[in-house]
Amino acid sequence: MRVLFVHEQCGFQGGVEQNVAETALGLKARGHTCHLAFLRKTQRGSEEFAARFDAVHPVAAPGDEDLGRVSAAITPDVVYYHKWPMLPDHPRLSARRAVRMVHDHDLCCPRSHKYFVWPDRTCRQPEGWRCWADLAFVCRNPSGPLPVGYVDLFAHARERRRNHVLDACLVGSRFMRDELAMNGFPPDRVHIVPPAVRAPGSSPPVEPSGHRILFVGQVIRGKGIDLLLDALARVAPPWSLDIVGDGNARPGLEAMAREAGLADRVRFHGFVASEGLAPLYDAARIVAVPSRWPEPFGMVGLEAMHRGRPVVAFDVGGIPDWCQDGETGLLAPDRDVPALADRIGRLLRDDALAIRLGTRARQVASERFSFEGYLDRLATLLAG
Repeated sequence: MRVLFVHEQCGFQGGVEQNVAETALGLKARGHTCHLAFLRKTQRGSEEFAARFDAVHPVAAPGDEDLGRVSAAITPDVVYYHKWPMLPDHPRLSARRAVRMVHDHDLCCPRSHKYFVWPDRTCRQPEGWRCWADLAFVCRNPSGPLPVGYVDLFAHARERRRNHVLDACLVGSRFMRDELAMNGFPPDRVHIVPPAVRAPGSSPPVEPSGHRILFVGQVIRGKGIDLLLDALARVAPPWSLDIVGDGNARPGLEAMAREAGLADRVRFHGFVASEGLAPLYDAARIVAVPSRWPEPFGMVGLEAMHRGRPVVAFDVGGIPDWCQDGETGLLAPDRDVPALADRIGRLLRDDALAIRLGTRARQVASERFSFEGYLDRLATLLAG
């Protein structure tokens, strides 16, 4: 099978890029041919990323013309869209089939993060009047002459509806399946395919120990690191926090840690490549996923589970699909900071609980979220 991946970026940045790269590598190992059409390179690992594909093809614009030329040259069996700003008028191009992995809320949420500003909570409504009431037509504009910009809600809705014609839409969780269904996507074309990660090649320590807490992800508001710091201020020491990742919220979070008197226990590592994460997972007792936005899935959780580490998280989005409360980790209600502090404190104090949850987490990751099982399911849906 010849697969044309279509994604905005060539290079590593977040979980989406990790999934694209690992999927291409896995499909190639099974004898499939994988090409990538992209708009721009990232600042990290673009050459390594490109090496996962048989060939990569930069395009100048997202519409039919450039993608059509690429497709005509390689004659794919399926066009596999990921993050892409505008679907072509003829999304199959020269292929027999067009499929999209919906990694986030961009298609159904003008703000992309799927939570209200007023009140500050998860949005469970379809795109429509509530977006106008929440001023979702106003957006940040850091590169323009004014700090704010304008989102055309009518154009956004039109683009969402254009995706209804795709042969299949793949999502990582029940939350995302329900989100697409309430926004008019044909339910029989929406399939849950959790974006699994590869199991570690070496055996991690069986028992979590010590008092280190680990966060891995983009350092942005939606990831809720401020909520985690607020929770940890309520947890009696000893504990320390490792924050792995980078983003525009880092300066404010560093200031918050200093003002709360936590600076000596919080370490910001910045970006760490995937191959450097294993020692950080192995040194952690707990992996925290304090997301403010409803995670479409949350691949960090699977990475933690494969390393035998229990997760403490907010019960939002797709997180409950892999973090079963009291079985593979502990869940706190959405934005409930005192409850998050309670769950962290319990795991810091109770060695037996941390060991039991971590051991079960590793079993569940292996049994329910294997990378080979993910490739089996994906290849079937791509082939149709």
